[in-house]
Amino acid sequence: MDWEGVSMWNLTKQAKEHFQSIHILPIIESDEEWAYIVAEAKSEGVDLQKQLIGELEEVKSELLTILPKQFSPFVEAGTLNQPTLPKTIREDYLNWVREETSKFEDILDAAQKETQHAMTSLPPSVQEIFHYSLHDSRIDRLDREGDNLHLWINTDGGFTPHSYILLTFQDIVDEEIDVALQEGHWFIYYELQRQNEHYAFRVLFESPDSEWTITMKQLKGEYYFHPKEYTLLKDEGNLSKTSLQDFLVRLNRDYSYWFITPDFIHSINLIEGGKIVGLDIQVKEGQFIVTIGSTSYTYSLSDYHPIQFIHTNVYEDPYANQNEPLSFAEVEDAVLSDDLELQARAWNTMYTFPLELKDIINSVLGNVVQTEENEMLLSVYVNHFYREGILTSDNIERFYSTLEPNSEDGYQG
Repeated sequence: MDWEGVSMWNLTKQAKEHFQSIHILPIIESDEEWAYIVAEAKSEGVDLQKQLIGELEEVKSELLTILPKQFSPFVEAGTLNQPTLPKTIREDYLNWVREETSKFEDILDAAQKETQHAMTSLPPSVQEIFHYSLHDSRIDRLDREGDNLHLWINTDGGFTPHSYILLTFQDIVDEEIDVALQEGHWFIYYELQRQNEHYAFRVLFESPDSEWTITMKQLKGEYYFHPKEYTLLKDEGNLSKTSLQDFLVRLNRDYSYWFITPDFIHSINLIEGGKIVGLDIQVKEGQFIVTIGSTSYTYSLSDYHPIQFIHTNVYEDPYANQNEPLSFAEVEDAVLSDDLELQARAWNTMYTFPLELKDIINSVLGNVVQTEENEMLLSVYVNHFYREGILTSDNIERFYSTLEPNSEDGYQG
């Protein structure tokens, strides 16, 4: 495929689809992995050969359209994803996947550079929005007003501290999309450009897949945050157990707040006792009804909790206190305690002062129990300590499978 594209855009729907296609048939990378998988299938009575043939057959026609011709015989023979595939062919296939992946990553990097360049001449609020990522954000609402478009974007759970964003495209010059812009569209990749006196914005959406390009004279932005109390309750698994009134009591009444739903945004005031001024909320029969003046909106409690609709314009890090280091004398007891906050502070302290705390770190790692829940986080810490050269040979051996290949060698004997 010609990755250079035929337009001034780095991002295209075709490039995204090609990138997705090259990963439709992952294959095992090493003889050791194959030996393990074959043995596992045998012990479980699985016909591995039949299973792999079926997986290849499902994507065979698409593979033949994108793969270099050297791999076609192995696709036709049904052996491309089998353990019997010659090692040289396997390596060539894996290298091809890596090279094509690298090309798409270059496209994303170029799109990011264009975005960073374009946003510098936009208002500070827009720069703040594009400083973070819109990936995995969702269109909640769109309103058109003459030549302007207001796009309400739910970023909850995405890659930004913002919980809600409003982008306003002013004085639209041109707009192209292959599937109608709609609520529920998910942002996957995007690119912002400055084109002479205009700005242009391209998004590759999913649900449904589409490519949207809009050109306008100006772009404005607003953003909101969940109160830190929301994040803490959500992470603790206590959000659904907390009533609206109990939540409101926890909030700082000196801040400004908005009630933002897929249907409207409305400024609210908090008063003593966990009450809202500005709208009325009634809960009944698995629903809650929000009334503003003479207009009411009904939401299912199985889909929403009224707490998630409350936003502010003040960001507070819910875990700021976890970044405060402990004294070295407190670290070992804290990391072994049942207090999750103390544990987090202890690990962060060890991360920050690995040389000073190397004995405690090695003692802790020698006794820590690895679980599915802590595996990823533990890997981050272990690799950091390994790069710092403070791990004992026993701990290097214990965590060998989690060490990253490009980590620099080093250990404390």
